[in-house]
This record gives sequence, C-alpha cells and structure tokens, in this order.
Amino acid sequence: MAIRRLPALALSNLSALRMVGLGLVGLHLVLIIQMTGNPDQLVLSGLFWSAIALQVQQHWPDRLPRSRPTLLLGLALVGGLIVKSWQLGDGETAFVRLFPLLAWAGWFALVQGWRWLPWGPSWALVLTLSVPPRALPLLLETILGEQIRTATAAIAAFGLHYVGFDVVRQTSLIQLPGGTVDVEFACTGAALLGLLLQISVLLTVVTGGPTLGQSLGRLVGWSVAIAALLSAIRVAIMAVVVSDATAFQFWHGASGGQIFTLIALAGLGYLGLARPGPAETDC
Repeated sequence: MAIRRLPALALSNLSALRMVGLGLVGLHLVLIIQMTGNPDQLVLSGLFWSAIALQVQQHWPDRLPRSRPTLLLGLALVGGLIVKSWQLGDGETAFVRLFPLLAWAGWFALVQGWRWLPWGPSWALVLTLSVPPRALPLLLETILGEQIRTATAAIAAFGLHYVGFDVVRQTSLIQLPGGTVDVEFACTGAALLGLLLQISVLLTVVTGGPTLGQSLGRLVGWSVAIAALLSAIRVAIMAVVVSDATAFQFWHGASGGQIFTLIALAGLGYLGLARPGPAETDC
C-alpha cells in the first residue's frame, strides 16, 4: 500500500527548517547556561554544533521527505523537546545532556526521513556531544581504578626521581621529605581523557579525509598519552608543594586543573589539525 504524502506546507520550506535547526541549537545553549552554568560545556557544545552545521551545509538535501511517519515523528520529537524545555526542574540536568541527540533525531526526521547516508559523521558528533561527562571516568574507575592510580603515581615518582628528588613510592602513595600525597582517582586524568576523546571525534570529522578511522585512532592514542603525561606532571607538582597549603590547593583545585586542560587541548588541536607533508622519494 502506498504511503500517503502530506501536502506542501510551510514545513517543507527549506529556509523554515534551517530556522528550526538554529532555534534548537540556541535553545540547547540557553539550557546549558540556565541549568548547569558550566562555561566549558557551553564552549564545547558551541564547537560541536558549529561542526554539525558545516556537515549539514555540505550535505543539505535537494528535496525533503514526504512520508507521514517520518514527519509525524520529527514533529513529535521537536514539539516535545520545546514543551519539556519550558517545564524543566532544577535537578533535570540529564535532559540538557540528552537534548542534542533528541533534537537532532527530530530535526533529521523532518529533513532526511529514512535516508541515513552520508550523515554518519554528523551522527557521530551528536552522539559524542550527548555522552555524559562522568561516563568514561566512572567506567574506568569501576574497572581499572586502582591500576590507573598506581600507574599515575609511578610515572610521577619516576619523573621526580629523574630530576633529582628523593622520592619513595608505595602503590599510589608518593613520599617526599616535605610530605606525602595519595593519588586519588580524580587526579589521574580520566576526566581529561574523556574530554580529549570528544575533541578527537570533533577534529576527525572537521579535518575529513579518506581515512577517518585511522585519523581517529591516531588522535585517540595521543589523547591517552597526553592525559597520562599531564596528570602525572600535575601529581608531581602537588607532591613537591604539599607542604605549602596555598600552592597545593591551587594545583589541586580547578584553577590548576584548567591550566593542564588548556595545554592538553592545545596539544591535541595541533596534532589533529597539522597535516603531514608529502612523502619524499629518492630519484
């Protein structure tokens, strides 16, 4: 039986659907400000939505789906999100994290229907943006928490010994003449790794190329190395200044962590955007 087609209404207007998409993006950014007040999440979401907008511009369809099921699904998702956004409670921050996935699914149903190709990178961006920030750290802590703490302490202790400090390490404890620090899981860089993995997906999609899987694998490897190295350096600094309460609190707190986050993002951004030069061959 043939699927009935809806009449050509304002919904079929390409400009109107662009405005709907921009409105959903703006609504998501407003919800981040109101519900979380997290500037880092706001900036990250802005970067991801910008990359998604570029993908949309590159693959904008020349015609719109007319099947009733996809249009009704898209309308239901978009309308439901708008209604729910006006009725959010103070503790419903999980909705803000899931908003990009639900908004994209609804808007995609209106624009593309069941035609999924070539929208794989856009879906990868949306799914990555929707991952809860505590998902990876919680998973790693559950599976390899003690091992990661010990490895971070070992790398930090080795670095301190190499530069001439009298250091003793026992599992996750680092002892210096000025005091002892215990490497907690929050200091291992797991949260930083989660952020770097998100940025790796973003860089892979933005830079493009025929080998997306290879590019992503390279950036994932660099993300692990950068997070492990910088977390060890931060732990080493805290071990050195442990006798100075003010300095220790600075490097242990958000301000010190932000410095290492910026260094990590700058390093990964350079690795992701740098293009290798052409291979040289002997004549």
